[in-house]
Amino acid sequence: MELRDKRIIEFLDKRILKYNLDKEKFLNPKIADLRNANLMFNMDKAVQKIKDAIKSNKKILIYGDYDSDGICSATILYLYFKSLGADVDVFIPNRFEHGYGISADAIEVIVNDYKADLIVTVDLGITAIEEVELLKQEGIDVVVTDHHIPLEEIPDCIVVDPKLDPDGKYGFDALCGAGVALKLVEAMSDRNTALQYLDICAIATVGDIVSLIDENRIIAKLGIAKINAGKTLPSIKFLLRKLDITKLVSTDISFKIVPRLNACGRMDNALKVFRFLIETNYAELEKKYAEMDSDNMLRLGVIEKGTKEINEKLHGYDRSEPSVLICGDFHEGVLGILASRICHELYKPTIIFTTDEYGMLKGSGRSIADVDIHQIISSLSHLLVNFGGHKMACGLTLEPENFDVFKQEFNKKILEVAKMSDFIIDDNSYDIELTEDDLTPEFLQQLNLLEPFGCDNEKPVLAIKEKKLYVAPINEKAFKHYKLTTPKNNQILCFNGYNVVDVCKNNSEKLIFLDISFSYFKGRQNYSVVSKAIKLLDPKFDDDENHKVLPALYNKYYSIFDFNKPEKYHLIDDVVGLIKQKFEEDFYGTIVVASTDEDLKILQDNGIDVKKYVSIYPLKSGQNIIVASPKQIYKLDDAEGYKNVIFMNRFFDEEHIYFTQKVNVYENSKQSKLPFEISKDRDIFARVYKLVRDFAGLKSNDVLEYAEKLAIKDNVLSASQILYAIIVFMELNFIEFDEALNSMTVLPSKKMELNSSKFFNQVG
Repeated sequence: MELRDKRIIEFLDKRILKYNLDKEKFLNPKIADLRNANLMFNMDKAVQKIKDAIKSNKKILIYGDYDSDGICSATILYLYFKSLGADVDVFIPNRFEHGYGISADAIEVIVNDYKADLIVTVDLGITAIEEVELLKQEGIDVVVTDHHIPLEEIPDCIVVDPKLDPDGKYGFDALCGAGVALKLVEAMSDRNTALQYLDICAIATVGDIVSLIDENRIIAKLGIAKINAGKTLPSIKFLLRKLDITKLVSTDISFKIVPRLNACGRMDNALKVFRFLIETNYAELEKKYAEMDSDNMLRLGVIEKGTKEINEKLHGYDRSEPSVLICGDFHEGVLGILASRICHELYKPTIIFTTDEYGMLKGSGRSIADVDIHQIISSLSHLLVNFGGHKMACGLTLEPENFDVFKQEFNKKILEVAKMSDFIIDDNSYDIELTEDDLTPEFLQQLNLLEPFGCDNEKPVLAIKEKKLYVAPINEKAFKHYKLTTPKNNQILCFNGYNVVDVCKNNSEKLIFLDISFSYFKGRQNYSVVSKAIKLLDPKFDDDENHKVLPALYNKYYSIFDFNKPEKYHLIDDVVGLIKQKFEEDFYGTIVVASTDEDLKILQDNGIDVKKYVSIYPLKSGQNIIVASPKQIYKLDDAEGYKNVIFMNRFFDEEHIYFTQKVNVYENSKQSKLPFEISKDRDIFARVYKLVRDFAGLKSNDVLEYAEKLAIKDNVLSASQILYAIIVFMELNFIEFDEALNSMTVLPSKKMELNSSKFFNQVG
């Protein structure tokens, strides 16, 4: 298919210019465009050493890393060496017993159990200077094949690494470990022989997040095509069937296959993945897959546990620091995953540490595009026991007593290469603006000509502008998930969209960031459009006064308890002046809550760029924002990561004082008048209680939405009036909202007078 869409062509042209690529070769990569393996530095020496070992029937041990790249690299060389009749075995270190790379513990096992004459490393070894010396002292030859960044000194053995290219003959340094293994096969035999392993190499190339341009693009694109043509290992075919993947795309590799290949190395022993990949017997594949799947389920459990612990440790963490460094009791196998999540959410270089069995702090780090994390930790090597990695990711170990100094120096080094403004998330930018007419399989087919997507060939950010949307739950069982129907009857899925429902319902112009994709399930092609985020372009508030009163009632209810902290509570006459001051002082820490069109106009008229700051809800990064949502903010967790919340409006005295548990609260000294009367009529309370009893199990995201749903059922009382009565009942323990079940429960209780309620007496 020919690329015809002008917007995609313009997007591609920018990428071609940025990386100085050949457009035709990018769109139609060919095997002939692969580089000559023999031009790689030291390749001739490595080939001769290995051929001599095979010819002399020496024992060869392939030593691979425990991630998907290392395992795939080991698989390639093992299958190839076996085809030559070599006496070959594979060793993959257990991260819990041997640590990363070549270690003294691993060397002891190798010497005692494997009796190797020659070790060929894959995806590691470039920094193992002392360890290679130990192996040589044991009479073992070593050939290092790696793709990581070398130090000033390299091991005293034959080293093949595309980043060692002194004469620039090879000309491409971004291969993954499996890519280097593939080139070794080519140099030892020929290109056609190497292509037998292109499928395995493609999985490693996408999974290791190396640059998907030049030679890596050829490997990934043609390797995926090989898999889809059925020309792959029995184990890969088996895996695709288990995961219901009929046609493989790069996201399947990134999010379905690689996490499973990595799970064993994270939780137990990666050697079982290697054994799965080389297996051909179906019954054995079933057994080995079950072991892998068990490790994957364990991985998911420890990630969930680690995420909860990190969220707890982030309470009170200063978001204005240029990095996130957290120590805790985390499972060593998921440090990188946790670091990646926090880095993505907070948009800061992040390192997550745990304490190892020797009392050392072992950490895994992830970074953003503008900060080379490996370069920074390299400059701090005097504080570290060991380290390794590349621009976007690193691993390191340090003594606990050095942590504070390391953190201080790490932050200092970051600010030498970046400014705090570089860490502000720009949620206005996108690559291609779509219209409703583009929400078709035909557009996606055009977009997919740029596949496979990944590092340096990221999928273009797509966005569409819409004003009117019809909003409804996907179904009653998945009530937190919504579908947005456009004027031309296109459907956009909005998973966990309960936070944006009210914004989607009003007529503000919205920028909806989209992911459009085919999925292949049980042989059938499905097409979906999913909302990834929603941004307000022309923020407006609807005319439903309930949307302003509901959160006010909720906040006032929680403020009647013992949360009065005068030193954190402030009534302000010049609210706009305070906002300008806070926004000028720092990029982080302040939420402004605007609840009317007039609020936004006042801010704009006073020189505050509303469109720059406006958001639907607070951001986890803690950067300064203006929340322009019909329901404002009404939960304590909404203020997580912030220092100040400035409310431009209030209906009640000390309405938001319960937020002082976490932040400084600033309220407008001028109190707004309630737009309608809140009645204390007992007949109304009886009517609401009957409604609650009749619809107690009604699924709702929160109490506010529950009141709105009851108002629709009743069709007489307003949502605010119903919420007022519900809050009184909750205070008196007549009812409670079960957040686990997302529904209201009627409690067995003694008879009590309504005026026993503090809330009843203070409001209405």
